[in-house]
Amino acid sequence: MLLLLCACRSDPSLHSDRIGPGQYRLVVDRCHVIDPEQLEQDLRTLAGTLCPDGAGALDALQPIPSRQGGLLGECLRGGARRAEVRCTVR
Repeated sequence: MLLLLCACRSDPSLHSDRIGPGQYRLVVDRCHVIDPEQLEQDLRTLAGTLCPDGAGALDALQPIPSRQGGLLGECLRGGARRAEVRCTVR
């Protein structure tokens, strides 16, 4: 039982899809969210890895249901966020 509870506190799941030249749709899923700003910071970090010259603002930011499991279903509430970002071109 303890192992199942610990699985909910795992690192965030980060995913990106390229939707255009220098433009990405980002998804971050973190079951245990202390602060919703934490999810947005995860999105910014992911954008920074995809855009070596820098990333623009997060657009179309929206909460989505978490896909990570939890023993009592607590992760399904809103532990994930989706956004779009355009890379800065130099």
